[in-house]
Amino acid sequence: MAFQQEEKDQLAAQLVQELSHTPYACLSLTQLSGGTANFIFRGILAHPLPDGTQTVVVKHSKEFVAANRNFSLEVSRCLFEETMLNALEESLPRITTNNISLQTPHLYHFDREQSTQILQDLSGTIDLKTAIVSSPDVRVNLLPQPISISIGHAVGAWLQEFHSWAAHPAQVELTKKMAANEPMRKLRYQISYGAFTDVVQKFPEIWDQHGSALKQVQDMAAREYAKSIRDEGAGDWSVIHGDFWTGNVLIPNTPSLDKRQQAKGMNLYIIDWELAQFGRREYDVGQIIGDLYERMHFLNVDSALWVIQGFVAGYGPLSDAMAFRAAIHAGVHLICWYIRRNPTAPFLEDPELIKGAIRTGTDFIVKAWEKDRAWFESSPLVCLFG
Repeated sequence: MAFQQEEKDQLAAQLVQELSHTPYACLSLTQLSGGTANFIFRGILAHPLPDGTQTVVVKHSKEFVAANRNFSLEVSRCLFEETMLNALEESLPRITTNNISLQTPHLYHFDREQSTQILQDLSGTIDLKTAIVSSPDVRVNLLPQPISISIGHAVGAWLQEFHSWAAHPAQVELTKKMAANEPMRKLRYQISYGAFTDVVQKFPEIWDQHGSALKQVQDMAAREYAKSIRDEGAGDWSVIHGDFWTGNVLIPNTPSLDKRQQAKGMNLYIIDWELAQFGRREYDVGQIIGDLYERMHFLNVDSALWVIQGFVAGYGPLSDAMAFRAAIHAGVHLICWYIRRNPTAPFLEDPELIKGAIRTGTDFIVKAWEKDRAWFESSPLVCLFG
């Protein structure tokens, strides 16, 4: 059950009181949309900060999901987000590719006792997922093909830079800290590899044909998620974002065809680092590809495919082994669309479209498991293979 409006108002009043004796005292808090795990507000500061900042984002975490208090979630997640935001700002502050800059939001203050973060207010932005699923007349201005490809390319280049940074020996202490984020690692497994076979079994025609291979993939993933930084063979693993999808990429909420905007450049932000963990970089690569393909499949949105193409080009060449593993992860993510939706709401999608998503996700997994490169060369994921 979600918080009722009265409870949200009480929480906002409580947060205003808690902040009243800090430099971030707020005149008011307004809840922001998005973010199912935490309570997120925009605060109007009682006094501007020295740099002139007048508004901030207040992010408050509890030991359950904000959208469903019956879904327990370790509040320690915000400690790991603090660690990542501080580390990234210190040594990976901004990356610019083709006049598009990417960075993480600035963390002004973190109250560990209250699990409350004060973050940079990224007003004037929209998450990439919302832009992609917006109405066609809005989307054609926000994400024409050249801009879609450019954004995808910049995000891919940023992710490659982040993965390389995270794998550098200089980040060994950070890796040790983030490897302790076991609750979120278990959650990530639970809502992906731990669940996808149950979904496919709801479609006997697909399960009967591919169930054996899917179980092998699930067993492989279980062994992977049990791996620690002390295990042999974990040397090519590192810190990953852990929830790298289009909802966590913010872009300007202005028409991208605006020539003045293109001339002065574009600022993008990578947000929500609570699920950062020790893992394979293919998890990040595969998740955003699976997420984008989901938009393309259900909404027939060309911009999602353009972003995929730009993203893979920006990330750079993948070995066959990495491409196959990313394709498996993309397939699992696509299948798990089935459980990411509101479980109490009726399906609005055509049954054949739903079955098509499960079949396509299964094909991605099985063909990658079989290392069938020829199949992928005529698939929507051909760009993974150079």
